[in-house]
Amino acid sequence: MAATAAVKGSLFVIRNWREITIGLVFALILMVGLLMGVNSTQQENKKTIDSPFGVASVPSNIEQWRGLISEYTTKYGIPEYTDFLLALMYQELGSSNSMDILQSSESAGLPPNSIQDPVMSVNLGVRHFKSVLHQGQKADVDFATIVQSYNFGSGYIKFIATHGGKHSIELAQQFSLSQATRQEYNCSDWRAPYCYGDYTYVQKVMKNLTPLNVSVGGENVSPLGEHIFKEIMEEAQKYIGWPYIWGGASPTTGFDCSGFTQWTFAKAGIRLPRTAQEQYDVSSKIPPAEARPGDFIFFTATYQSNEYITHVGVYIGNGKMFDSNGSGIGVHDINSVYWKAHLAGFGRVAD
Repeated sequence: MAATAAVKGSLFVIRNWREITIGLVFALILMVGLLMGVNSTQQENKKTIDSPFGVASVPSNIEQWRGLISEYTTKYGIPEYTDFLLALMYQELGSSNSMDILQSSESAGLPPNSIQDPVMSVNLGVRHFKSVLHQGQKADVDFATIVQSYNFGSGYIKFIATHGGKHSIELAQQFSLSQATRQEYNCSDWRAPYCYGDYTYVQKVMKNLTPLNVSVGGENVSPLGEHIFKEIMEEAQKYIGWPYIWGGASPTTGFDCSGFTQWTFAKAGIRLPRTAQEQYDVSSKIPPAEARPGDFIFFTATYQSNEYITHVGVYIGNGKMFDSNGSGIGVHDINSVYWKAHLAGFGRVAD
């Protein structure tokens, strides 16, 4: 009897330990699931935090490839360009049924649409973009030049590097015609402007991106009012990807920083003086903690000048500004090393 009781006692202990172990395993699985859920949410949010230009505004036949694009941008160390490449894909693919979804065949030296495996297309396309990106950064050209080079080829980077380092439609057209002539294309017919690539490629790609964090609700309410801020942003978004043009103050001439703020605010009925320094002078100065979407953010010593203020952007919340700078017109991170080093302060104008 005593032996039987001992055995039963041992079985009871073993059973309890098994139950405890099973319970611990289930708890661990639950914890891992929760962590994966948090990580998934973080990754979902990350796509809108890291993107330097905004969120891709593309139809479902393009959006369905987000996961694949993200996989290869992560593989090649440029995950922040996932949304940009979706916007580029939309320009490249449109409504076509081609499985060469990044139109990578020609970059691999093959005839158009030779690749019919979307994984191969994305692998080659992202790798090609990274190569163009690094070449452009090394040559110190603006981002618009890098975008255009995806269409023209890396020779365009060398061309722009010897022509001031900043893309323009005029320079892109000049390059297109020179390449067509060199390669003996027939450019005498109606296709002449487009016989080598598309010199308006930058504008077509960048219009497929919607800037981030332009909400005016909750704590981020704009002091200008929702309607006015919305008008400013709707006008500003028309010019995403346009190059910075010194002295430019209209769509006809292009925009520099203060020309861009003057033009977009005028569309909402707010008149501003012309230069960044003058816009600073008429603004009420506010501490960074009180900055709201629609406020100005000012910078100093971004180039050699007798003026204290040399650059201005429109703050849109969450550490981002909408402005025209050397990398082109779009959404930029004010917490980057460069902008933090030149920050002069925030300002606010009345409507």
